[in-house]
Amino acid sequence: MENNTSPLQKYQRQPKLYIDLPSQGVWYNENVVTKYKDLEVYSMTANDEISIKTPDALFSGMTVKTIIENCVPSIKDAWHINSIDLDYILAAIRLASYGDSITIEKKCTKCDNEDQYAIPVQPMLDYLQNTKPIFDIEVEGFKIHLRPLTYKEIVENNQSNMHVSRSLRQVLKSFADDDPKQGEHVEKMYDELNQRTKEVVCRVITMITTPDGDNEQNQQFIRDFILNGEPVFYNTIQERFINNNDLLTLPPTKVECSECGAESDIKTELDYSNFFSKT
Repeated sequence: MENNTSPLQKYQRQPKLYIDLPSQGVWYNENVVTKYKDLEVYSMTANDEISIKTPDALFSGMTVKTIIENCVPSIKDAWHINSIDLDYILAAIRLASYGDSITIEKKCTKCDNEDQYAIPVQPMLDYLQNTKPIFDIEVEGFKIHLRPLTYKEIVENNQSNMHVSRSLRQVLKSFADDDPKQGEHVEKMYDELNQRTKEVVCRVITMITTPDGDNEQNQQFIRDFILNGEPVFYNTIQERFINNNDLLTLPPTKVECSECGAESDIKTELDYSNFFSKT
């Protein structure tokens, strides 16, 4: 009789740490995550490490989605992980895979010496765990309820903005003031960026409660109200959206040049193209 078990099975990956989602599971259902406390975090597999060496796969977001689901089995659909939890989860995977440091290179602005700094990952987790963005605001007696963007929406926004920005740079390189067609083309691209911003701001609104206590959740009605109403509504929502993004951005770390001793700040960005590398 054929033996379908292997002695290697007992040496398979084991959880390296357990995490609680900063969002506490708000905005999720069981199709996205099965629980929001004590999620097991495994290290990346050899397949995961191979996949992150393909920049295009990282840009599409599919590789990061697969890594999240492989390393945190309680997450069933990483596309719908929101911005509150996303970097926290990625930092936890980094910690589980390579230990409590990420190496970042920085050139000294005083003497041009280039140093490598080992930035600890655990403080990143601590900061992101305790950050509390605000999603309920009040404007002119209206209560506006917001939500964070999902990973899928973040990827789509980044792709769209990068495409337009790249096209804009190409046009501006050869821009001629006396060419009306180029001017129209540039104006069109700026309008596309503005349109994308408006769509994102309106999309994160889940409900508006009027001063009379009536609720509106229809996205089209909400969009029309925000874009065709008093500017204070759109401006306040956009400001809150930007402030929330700032809150979820890791604070800089103080470092010292090994040559001249000059102090400077080093910004830790969870850039997926290098965040999952061993260095």
